[in-house]
Amino acid sequence: MKNVKRWFENDNEAYEISEGNGFLDARTDIVHYLIVEPHSGTNNRWMLRITTRVAFDRWANSTGFEKFFTTEIELCEFLQAAQLDIYKELLRYLSKEYEELEEAFNIECN
Repeated sequence: MKNVKRWFENDNEAYEISEGNGFLDARTDIVHYLIVEPHSGTNNRWMLRITTRVAFDRWANSTGFEKFFTTEIELCEFLQAAQLDIYKELLRYLSKEYEELEEAFNIECN
């Protein structure tokens, strides 16, 4: 987990970082990242979950993006290379969330 933590510490964003037993949580004003170490529930792979802070209620319901990796280094390389794609995916996720709200409450979001 130290390589992942180091990646967040060395990125240009200001992350709020907390660690627990087998996971790391990193947040900015906009994005919430959860990294889970390999265990049987993740088929012994690293798990990366990302969502927007405004859509976050709990990880089970608010994952805008989820991906699995075989190594910690692979996960860090993905974070470095895919920042733009991650934010694009989160925008799609938010759009879907707003559309569902619009439909559920029969309102127009303009």
